[in-house]
Amino acid sequence: MLVVATVLMRFGYARFLAPLNLTNENVAAAWFSGMLLLLGSLHAADGYFRLRQTNLKAALAWCVIAGMLLVLSADEVGSLHERIDDVLQMGPWLSFLPFLVVLLGCCAWSFIQLWMTPSEAPRVPGLILGFALLVSVGGQEYLEKAFRWPWYLSPLRSGFEEGSELAAMMILICTMLPNSAGLFSHARRTLAPAFSSVPALRWSIAASAAILAWPASTLSASLDLQHVTGHLADWISSALFFLSAALVLRHWISSSRDAGTFPATALFWLCFASLLCVQIDPIGDSNVFPFSRSFDVSGVEIGARPLLLALCCLGAAESFRARGSLFRISAIMLGFVAALSAILGAYAAEEPLRWGYFATTAVAVATFAALAGALPERRVTSQPPFGAAATGY
Repeated sequence: MLVVATVLMRFGYARFLAPLNLTNENVAAAWFSGMLLLLGSLHAADGYFRLRQTNLKAALAWCVIAGMLLVLSADEVGSLHERIDDVLQMGPWLSFLPFLVVLLGCCAWSFIQLWMTPSEAPRVPGLILGFALLVSVGGQEYLEKAFRWPWYLSPLRSGFEEGSELAAMMILICTMLPNSAGLFSHARRTLAPAFSSVPALRWSIAASAAILAWPASTLSASLDLQHVTGHLADWISSALFFLSAALVLRHWISSSRDAGTFPATALFWLCFASLLCVQIDPIGDSNVFPFSRSFDVSGVEIGARPLLLALCCLGAAESFRARGSLFRISAIMLGFVAALSAILGAYAAEEPLRWGYFATTAVAVATFAALAGALPERRVTSQPPFGAAATGY
């Protein structure tokens, strides 16, 4: 669907599909690609937790792959490689070369370690194919600029390039999916890894994001072409909301697998909040972001993004409240986060752009920290099924 929308947009048709155009930044399509890479990183990290007690080298190989996919996710949403030349001043291709060398070196070391481990060797061909397709996208971008393409071929070339990138992500995810065996276990409680890195590193993630919030916001606001290229601050925010959803899913996997209890509602609101961090601009200033706006709420001007994030947090809070008393603290904490988002949105509307980015990141950090500390630890029992008396969590 995304590739077809991209080709139609490049031919000049179906302008209403602009959020699904893979060749643009700051749109839903860019968010989808970035979160696919982040999802792949979580599956690779599960490989580390699965093998760390039995084969440290193979576990570290999965850890390196997780780190590479994490950086690629940040690049996909934050447009890091598009801005490399602004820092190194070596030309777009020479500036990218050091990062390509590091990527290939890390791939080679990781693949060798996995190939030498009998249980992991069958995964290596899929990993090679996936990363080879990802690297080929750089060559396709070079061909795009090296030749003058006919008008009827240029959209198809763009669709092939973006489709290659998505295919690579899907191949990598399918290859690494067995690392997260707990996703498919039918047992009520499972010790098999599934997004194990998120709860294990939850406070490190929250602390790191809190430390980076202001520097990333300042850096993102200082760069030019705000509405054309992505922003690192937006990736941090969207990743935190996505990891919040992973926390909820991990909790369900490890605590309750009763029929009808899948946390669909909470996952929807948290993933939708993650999407808003990329699709909706941070301040609603049409002078910076064309066609953007803010809202007047009881005489107070609030940016669209903070207001929508507040509604998402309220939706997630209501889903937790409907789940029962064990999730009451989670619901209350998310209610406070919703109020924080509205307050920061009203304040940031009158402040420079960096405050808009910072407000979003602060809300994302608060959401992740609230769920990291408030989700109940003990097994959930005798709770009403979602979708019946309860609406889901």
